[in-house]
This record gives sequence, C-alpha cells and structure tokens, in this order.
Amino acid sequence: MNSKNKFYFAISGVIVVVIFWIWWASSNPADEQALVTFLSVEELIDEDHSDRVRLGGLVAEGSIHLDNNNYLSCQFELKEGDYILPVHYTGARPDLFKDGAEVIIEGIYVNGLFEADILQTKCASRYEGDLRDENSYNLDEVSI
Repeated sequence: MNSKNKFYFAISGVIVVVIFWIWWASSNPADEQALVTFLSVEELIDEDHSDRVRLGGLVAEGSIHLDNNNYLSCQFELKEGDYILPVHYTGARPDLFKDGAEVIIEGIYVNGLFEADILQTKCASRYEGDLRDENSYNLDEVSI
C-alpha cells in the first residue's frame, strides 16, 4: 500500500468515526434534560404531554404563594395570553422572581399541575432600555 492510499484510508476512517460519534451522541444523550421540547401553555393544555417540557410566560399578579413549612417550595400561576397554568416549584428562586416577571420553567405536567424543577427569570426590561436608545450611550466613559 503506497502512502497516497494510506492517507485516503486514514481520512476515511476518521470520517466514519466522526459520523458514528455524532449519531451515537444524538441518539443516546448522557442527560435526558438536554432534549427538552419548548411549548406554549396552550399546546401543553390542549395536547397530552407526559414528557419533560419547557414553558415560558409571565407570573400572574398575586399568584405567588410560599409554603410556610418549606421556604424553598412555592406555587404560582404562569400566564401566557389567555391561558393560566398552576405551577409548583421547589428550589432556590431567582432574585428577579416576582409578580409580572417573565420566566422560563422546565418540568413535567401532571394532573393539571406543572411540577417545575427549573425556574429562570428573564432579564428585566429596565436593563435593556439603555441599550435600545443609542442616544443614551455615553462613549466618553469608554477608554480605548
């Protein structure tokens, strides 16, 4: 076998290994939480989803209730459009979690209650306002 054939054989072997690894990693994820479907509240309520899903929406005004026995446990309602979904979450709550906050939750929908194990708040709009208005940029503060 000459050196040109060895080179092509080695490249072909690397390509086969890479294709096999991509196929195996995508069909056998190490963490099942890596493959989560993002749904709307309407889709979750209208369709039967017993698998893990991710939702987004607003925390309904006045709906946050903390458990008196377990301060890490809370219940609230997620509002998206005209749909409202009761949510139970146990864990540390983000600092920006409050009524009207935009949140993303992840968990399982069971018997009309969404059992969330991940709760994230999106950045408040007060932080985004200055970035949208280019007239508010103070370029004198930037040192080059």
